[in-house]
Amino acid sequence: MTQAKNDLKWMLSSDQQFPYQDDKMIELWFKVMKWFKPDVVDYLGDTDDQACYSKYTEGKPTEFLKAYKNDDVTNDLELMIKDMRIEASGAREFYAKTRKIAPKAQLFSALGNHDIRIFDYLDKKIPEYAKHVTPEALWSLDSLGYDYIYYDSLPRRRFGDIHVHHGMSIAAGGAVRKDMEDMQVSLIRGHSHRIASHMVTYELRNNGEGETLRGYEIGHMCDEKGPGMKYTQHHDWQKGFAIAHIENGNYPHIQMIHVSPDYTCVVDGKKFTL
Repeated sequence: MTQAKNDLKWMLSSDQQFPYQDDKMIELWFKVMKWFKPDVVDYLGDTDDQACYSKYTEGKPTEFLKAYKNDDVTNDLELMIKDMRIEASGAREFYAKTRKIAPKAQLFSALGNHDIRIFDYLDKKIPEYAKHVTPEALWSLDSLGYDYIYYDSLPRRRFGDIHVHHGMSIAAGGAVRKDMEDMQVSLIRGHSHRIASHMVTYELRNNGEGETLRGYEIGHMCDEKGPGMKYTQHHDWQKGFAIAHIENGNYPHIQMIHVSPDYTCVVDGKKFTL
């Protein structure tokens, strides 16, 4: 596809869930990125799983304050942040590799409910340290040049009509539709680990010219068979991501990219496989 002077190429993915990522999906993602050469890359949440701060590990040996009890992190802020950076290392390296492959790209992260587990955990367990633990401290987002929003933020408008967010609803067969109805915007999101799209047209909007809202759920990149994904026994999930060509920097033409079980996908007519 020929790219006009003012057109932009955009890549989006979600739910890598480090350290429960699917390594082959990550490899395929970066393989596509090197070829596609995006001008913009968005990560739509749960890049980091943050399981050790979850309610599901509270009181267990894998809970952060129990796993690092020998470090006595509650009495040493510097040591605590060091240990938290160890926990966040997989996601941080993923963010950094993106910057290395796309050195001039605009980078954005919509933090998800798993990404922010650490902030809720600190508010509850060690509130005096909470203000010192930031996306920069954990993942070096500011240093790497990422813009970002927190999970409790409203969707961020990105290009044309399209907004992005991690996503709120996980309704089977209609998660993005539910979020679109609630927020009344065109939306690309993750969260559900499913691939789906929804469109709805309102003929009477814009003084009778009409308006079509678009919604996309863009799949996941985690290992659904891994230990961190056993919170459900039925994984109605699909591996994938999305790309877009943004016409004149304004109207995004979205392509949903489904990845087959043998880690093959087709992007702009080109086949990629491992």
